[in-house]
Amino acid sequence: MLKKLLLVVLPLMLPTLIYMGYMLIERRKAVASGGTALPWWAGAPWTALVVGGVALAGLSLTTLALTGGSDTTATYHPARLIDGRVVEGDTTPSAPAPGR
Repeated sequence: MLKKLLLVVLPLMLPTLIYMGYMLIERRKAVASGGTALPWWAGAPWTALVVGGVALAGLSLTTLALTGGSDTTATYHPARLIDGRVVEGDTTPSAPAPGR
C-alpha cells in the first residue's frame, strides 16, 4: 500500500500540492496587504497540474520498471497450494550454461 502511495499517488498529486502551498502563501500576503484573497483553485492552471502529475507518475513507474525487478533470464515459479497453504510465487536465478 505504501509503495503504491509513493509511486503513483504522491507523484500524481505533487504539482497540485506545491501549487496549493504557493497559493496559500500568496493568499496570506494579499490579506496582510489589505487585498482580497481568492480561493486557491480560482484560476488554477489545471491542465498544467494534471499533465505534470501524470508525467511525474509515469516517470516514477518507468524508473521502477527499468531499475527494479528481477533478472529477465530467471525462472518464475507461480503461486501454488501446498498442504492447504498458498505459497507465493518466486523467481530463481537461472543456472549458468554448461561450459562457461
